[in-house]
Amino acid sequence: MEEFRNQNSQMLMIVSQGDLERVVQKAIGELLDQRENKPEVYLTAEETARRLKVDRSTLWRWNKEGYLVSAKVGSKVRYKLSDVERIQKGEVL
Repeated sequence: MEEFRNQNSQMLMIVSQGDLERVVQKAIGELLDQRENKPEVYLTAEETARRLKVDRSTLWRWNKEGYLVSAKVGSKVRYKLSDVERIQKGEVL
């Protein structure tokens, strides 16, 4: 298998439906376990802007565009740490 990965080759694999279902179920289970065991952390606008190296006006614009949606906690604006990390990694929804 290693020799194929280094050559940017394509490979066709034939697997049974049962094997494929088991692999997918295992992957989904692991993702759900990770998500359930990690409580969500919220950042202030200042903390978020500092982490992303942007101005608070950019956070406001991103919220309006749906790129980084804020949450209201009372009258305060907060951002999910997981969303901020997603942006830092360059991932887009």
